[in-house]
Amino acid sequence: MMFIRMKKKGLALFAMLCAFSAVVFMNGSAYAAQSCLPSGGATIKIDDTAYMRINYQFQLYGAWRDTGSGPAGTDATTDFFFRRNRLTVSGVATDKLSYILMLEHSGDRKIAPVEVVDEAVGEFNVLEGFVIAELSDAVKFNAGKMKIPFMREILEGCFSNLSLDRSLFIYSPYQRSRDTGVALWGNLLKSKIQYIFSAMDGQESVDAPKSSPRYGGRVHLALLDPEDTYGYSGTYLGNKMVLTIGAAAQYEPGAAYSDTAAQTGDKDYTAWTADLFFEYPIGSVGTVTLSGAYLKTDFDGAYTGSNPDPGSVGLDGEKKGWYAKAGYLHQNKIGPGQIQPYVRFEKWEYAELMTGMYSQKLTWIGGGLNYLINGQNLRIGLEYSVTDFEDESDPRSKDFTTINTMLQVGF
Repeated sequence: MMFIRMKKKGLALFAMLCAFSAVVFMNGSAYAAQSCLPSGGATIKIDDTAYMRINYQFQLYGAWRDTGSGPAGTDATTDFFFRRNRLTVSGVATDKLSYILMLEHSGDRKIAPVEVVDEAVGEFNVLEGFVIAELSDAVKFNAGKMKIPFMREILEGCFSNLSLDRSLFIYSPYQRSRDTGVALWGNLLKSKIQYIFSAMDGQESVDAPKSSPRYGGRVHLALLDPEDTYGYSGTYLGNKMVLTIGAAAQYEPGAAYSDTAAQTGDKDYTAWTADLFFEYPIGSVGTVTLSGAYLKTDFDGAYTGSNPDPGSVGLDGEKKGWYAKAGYLHQNKIGPGQIQPYVRFEKWEYAELMTGMYSQKLTWIGGGLNYLINGQNLRIGLEYSVTDFEDESDPRSKDFTTINTMLQVGF
């Protein structure tokens, strides 16, 4: 029986790769557009069809939190770090095939989402590397390491966020924002509908109950201007009129044990989300942006076991919650740039946020100001936020305040 199951999985993956390969050799019109890349960059023309483009972007943070340092860990903490420091090579290889490769350094960072760590954490890796094969606007294939097609805000360009950054609490377990696999996607009905079906690695630990792809599906309905790329913008800066409703789901069988030591209590991973995005320019006055999403992540109660898989609990583990944000871009410049104030509100409930900390609820409230000197290519940001824990009985769950400043550059 095990051999039959393995054979079926192997045939399914083989069929996906064959379908992808077939697209590469069929007629189409490939492109390398992505929502987070600046419009500039160095372009190298290879022939009448093929080209390569190089972009560099960074976000330098200066952060302050009113806790986390000193002998008792109650003194204020300051931290400078690269939230993102990225080199991207993208382009078109043929009229049917395009590609993207992203290298990124982030860190060294001490101020984490809900704690201040003892040692600064930094990372350098291949953030993304995938190819896009396009049969038509309705049928496209991605293969490689790419953004997980699930949460809208994860799919929003990292350098086009409305707030300084995306939510701290919406990442997928184990792989967070990027994963390796294949995705079938396309646009229907004049790009009013977009669909994405994916099969990705998901949990890769040898200690997991099963080795199975993580399956996902996403669909959105664009009621005004289309959003037809693989990904979105957090704000279009008044260049579009958008009202888009989206929903997505993920499933991975045998993703975690409720007792990893005894390897018992097989638990599946399931998650679903629904989101709404609205942006509308108001004549020559400015642009209003509204957005929100709900997320539920479930490991079938793995946290109740005596030694649950670490990925099934904590910040990315079993939880439910939502966020809402609103911003207003002033059309007229003040000095060399435009100002865009925004507010953000989030509520989350965690099964086990930290070891032994059950049913913890937290509220995140923040507001800030973007100063856009050259659109998103030169942006200065300031954000003030408060993280409020409902239960403060544990010393690790005391309310705190964070102030972030950001310099964003891209070309």
